[in-house]
Amino acid sequence: MTDRTQHCYISCRVGDLLVGIGIEHVQEINRHVDATFVPRLEAEVKGLINLRGNLVTVLDLVRILHGRDAVTASDTRNVIVQHEQERFGLLVDAVGDVANCEGLELEPLPSHFDPAQAKWFAGLVQLDDQILLVLDVAAVVRARSAAEVHA
Repeated sequence: MTDRTQHCYISCRVGDLLVGIGIEHVQEINRHVDATFVPRLEAEVKGLINLRGNLVTVLDLVRILHGRDAVTASDTRNVIVQHEQERFGLLVDAVGDVANCEGLELEPLPSHFDPAQAKWFAGLVQLDDQILLVLDVAAVVRARSAAEVHA
């Protein structure tokens, strides 16, 4: 079943994927800043950054989605998102345009999509010339929180 969406997404490159992060979650986009390493955290957690006096946990989306560490370059960005009462930085390879998906269908992922990957996405939107995988920010953040509890 498909749903009409009136959402806008920040389009991001994460490896070879075009990922959309709901604009309602995004607080700001920053150039990559090296995070302070914190011992005993999962590999997906790059560390902490100080953002105007507030500590923000940085999660490596390349590691989460592809199983390898992000290679930082001039296009690397931290997309700062809010989930409940906490802010997180999502490390992405590059940030593109805002994708206005008003009136487009938010479709479920195809059945052949890898279940280990599917858990990170709310669905997909077919743009004119490419597919935008819509990130489930809550799933990414919950997985990080669950990993810390078991550490």
